[in-house]
Amino acid sequence: MKTAAQAFLSNHEVASANNLTTTQAALYLSEVKGIPTSPKSLEVYRCQGKGPKFKKIISRVFYDIEWLDEYAQGIPVKIYDPAKMGVAA
Repeated sequence: MKTAAQAFLSNHEVASANNLTTTQAALYLSEVKGIPTSPKSLEVYRCQGKGPKFKKIISRVFYDIEWLDEYAQGIPVKIYDPAKMGVAA
């Protein structure tokens, strides 16, 4: 039997649970976790240093399903930005 996350990934043709776009992440939070979220809200949260953890690769932003699950459970999360940590992306 598929989990809700697996069903979401296959229904929305998401290639990887590690690289959800902002739109896909908003859909996941809204549909699977029951947290009404828009892509614009996630953009605002990123600017405010709130919301789920994300990664930035060059200029593109991605979310990991595990990070979205942590956020949905109310677990405090930190933002991972390789550029600020001196790690080459």
